[in-house]
Amino acid sequence: MKKAWIVVLLFLSLVGWLFHREIRIASFSGLIMIDILRPGQPPLLRYISRQPLVQLVRYPGGGREMEADFYFPPDRRPHSGIILVHGVNEVGKADPRIRWAAEILCRAGFSVLVPDFLGFKSLRLRPSDIKEIADSFLYLSSRQDLVRPDRLGIAGFSYGAGPTLIAGCDPRIRQKVDFLVSFGGYYDLMNIIQFVTTGHYSYQGRSFYRPPNDYTRWIFLHYNLDLLRQDRDRELLQQAETWKAKGKEAELRRRLSGEGRAIYSLLNNRDPKKTAGLFSQLPPPLHRYIEVLSPCRHIQDLEAYLFIVHGVPDDFIPHTESLRLFDALPDKQKAHLTLLRIFSHVRPSLPRPTFSNILFVYLPEGAKFYSLAYDLLQRAI
Repeated sequence: MKKAWIVVLLFLSLVGWLFHREIRIASFSGLIMIDILRPGQPPLLRYISRQPLVQLVRYPGGGREMEADFYFPPDRRPHSGIILVHGVNEVGKADPRIRWAAEILCRAGFSVLVPDFLGFKSLRLRPSDIKEIADSFLYLSSRQDLVRPDRLGIAGFSYGAGPTLIAGCDPRIRQKVDFLVSFGGYYDLMNIIQFVTTGHYSYQGRSFYRPPNDYTRWIFLHYNLDLLRQDRDRELLQQAETWKAKGKEAELRRRLSGEGRAIYSLLNNRDPKKTAGLFSQLPPPLHRYIEVLSPCRHIQDLEAYLFIVHGVPDDFIPHTESLRLFDALPDKQKAHLTLLRIFSHVRPSLPRPTFSNILFVYLPEGAKFYSLAYDLLQRAI
């Protein structure tokens, strides 16, 4: 009889623990969803969590000594771990948006590593970024005083999502990576080149168009001028907009080398049917760059659970890239695809709270976002 009561008590304790955990995940999911939709504001999670501790750490990575901010809960126990890949910005881990995101995730139960990536900080995507991300993961997995080795992930945003996915397929770490997050990422850089230059994109035989963003196109040029072999081409293309404004485009083309003209012609092209031919004329370093940094060439090696998130519409990277990414996965049961109309690229973009918008935008989009947050937090709590 006594054993029966022990079994009953153990069963009730187990049910109570599970129930408590589910309530905690549910409440944290709602708060983290609201906090993310209020960028830069003091997080609501602060009312039910303690201020994270932050430590500057150094470790070998990418053939150099890397620096990172390590956010961890004040109980100093092992928690689920995540790396935030800050993407292309000049201040790297010091970006207030990255710090804010790291604090929210840490309050939600993660230990968060935010490294500085040299390529991204110099406003470029480079193959070296992939190795730096993988090496950062190796460092994170070694900190078993603060992280659980079975619950480790990496989150990449925008153009940082591509190198994040490729790093997650690295043979050194792919069996250790529990989950990856691609927010506003891409599948194939060739598709991005066509979209950035012509505004055209496609998916499953359907064609779409959004007016090209001149800022994005010329930023793409400036990011990659160092791949040109001739200094003269770099100097001329850096001033391309000035030459055009003065009506001297013909003279600019005449002064450029064949390699420089090929890049200039591609960036000024508006016909999607010509993109592949113009790309074939580019210098070999650019071809290798596109190949190495395109997740489409690596995704079959992915073993981690993948969160794919994309805002619709997106003027920087079309949401169809995330659809292609999902389609290419070897196991779609290990993925959570979410397209959100309340984000513009990777930033919240909420319409006016009219009755119609609340009914047809806020409620359905909120439900999708909540499901995403809940699924992610199951890996933290």
